[in-house]
Amino acid sequence: MADYVVYGNLNCPFSYALYELLSCQNLLQNVEWRVVEHPSESGSYLRSAESMSELASDIFNIRNSSPGVTISLPLSLSDSLFPSLCVIAAQRNAPERASLFLSNLYRALWIKGKDIASPSAIFHALEEAGITEELETDAICEETLLRWQTEWEHGNFGLRTPAILATDGRRMVGLLNPQTVHEFMQGADVLPGTITSSSRYQERMTIALLGEDPITELWPILSSLRDENNILLPQSLAALQEMLLSDERCPDLVLLHNTEQYANLIDLCRSTSHLTREKQIPLAIIGPTITDADEVSLYDMGVADYLLQQRNISIIQARINILLQLKRAHDMLARAASIDTLTQVYNRREFERCFETEWRRGQRSRQPISIILIDIDHFKAYNDNLGHLNGDNCLRQIATTIKDSARRTQDLVCRFGGEEFIILLPETDQAGAETLAEHIRQQIVELDIRHSPDFKDQPVTISLGVASTLSSQKGGSPKNLLDQADNALYKAKKQGRNRTEVYNEER
Repeated sequence: MADYVVYGNLNCPFSYALYELLSCQNLLQNVEWRVVEHPSESGSYLRSAESMSELASDIFNIRNSSPGVTISLPLSLSDSLFPSLCVIAAQRNAPERASLFLSNLYRALWIKGKDIASPSAIFHALEEAGITEELETDAICEETLLRWQTEWEHGNFGLRTPAILATDGRRMVGLLNPQTVHEFMQGADVLPGTITSSSRYQERMTIALLGEDPITELWPILSSLRDENNILLPQSLAALQEMLLSDERCPDLVLLHNTEQYANLIDLCRSTSHLTREKQIPLAIIGPTITDADEVSLYDMGVADYLLQQRNISIIQARINILLQLKRAHDMLARAASIDTLTQVYNRREFERCFETEWRRGQRSRQPISIILIDIDHFKAYNDNLGHLNGDNCLRQIATTIKDSARRTQDLVCRFGGEEFIILLPETDQAGAETLAEHIRQQIVELDIRHSPDFKDQPVTISLGVASTLSSQKGGSPKNLLDQADNALYKAKKQGRNRTEVYNEER
């Protein structure tokens, strides 16, 4: 008996991603994979613009949480009933090759975009798996699928896939990151979480396409872009604007589909261009031929390019790639301007920009926000006695240690000036910030950077000031929170250094 049971759906990209993660970690031998079907699966639903928009969003999330998984947006999803029955038949008649057959089906859909319900796709998957005998999807297969379906639907999984059930009672629903999956499979008790971006800088560029039913009309173009880029399909102008205001899902290119309704296109550009200009995101339009005067008026409104839909796909792809390259070059310049060259953490300018953004986000979410202000103790004496080259090396080591300690994606470590550093901690209360501050202080001591002889070769230490607040409360401001952290830091210095102090109004 396997240590784990997985309920997975062929039409679920998260199930496919989990299968790939378990395969890469050589853990499939510990798993019994049971195929199930979502109740909402039907031909019309699977091909609706709404479902494809959700699917594009899911693939975007998978690429960010598990960048090692190869996955692309398919044109549509298949009716998975027959291929699911074939998987069950293979597990019964050719168990040593059934896993490879299942893998072939998953990859046919989620990499090649094939219709896995077609006999030719199933035959090809069987052939690649080395299953030469004919599979019979009989009543036993149907009974097995019904039993697994019932177990899954009554298993308190919220009708979500993939769902993993361990023999010791632990369970995990949905896809987290590869490390979390590995820890769960090694016996850890993993709490539910949300998929988050793995880093501030994503390897793939993201294209947001807004138009009336664009997935079918523009599929030849999208299919040439989907492997190298993320594709998002907002279903309304409001959804697109929400993406443009998001840090995690903000696209690198907005592509509007012109369906010969030019008046509406003008209004759409006016409603979008102010956001794209603010974030330096190119705005392009793809559609039929328009007059030169109309095209010029679009450029005057900030449109970067007008792409003729009837042109050769390779030309359209090349022009889109040029827009993406320009966006990437701009982002690299902006990133260089936000990084402190000596320590390779963010600079004060980036802190001030992000501080304002996170403050406003905290007002909306009513979540706490904290900052930790850090100062290296007696650093001037270190510089004067050991030289600026050693001082620079000391700054780099401490910056690296601080950055390695603040591991969440949303945490921002910055050089605040001279020998001062600051950490911005969104959605973090006072207790969490104080715990992190103490951890960093201890890590710096353990670096054992020897101070100058005037300090009897003691290790270099830091002092830390912590302040937390709810930005949604009246009367607060980013400046007040920064002043509070500075007061706490001053107290840590006054109390003897190498310590953490937390601001408290009552003191």
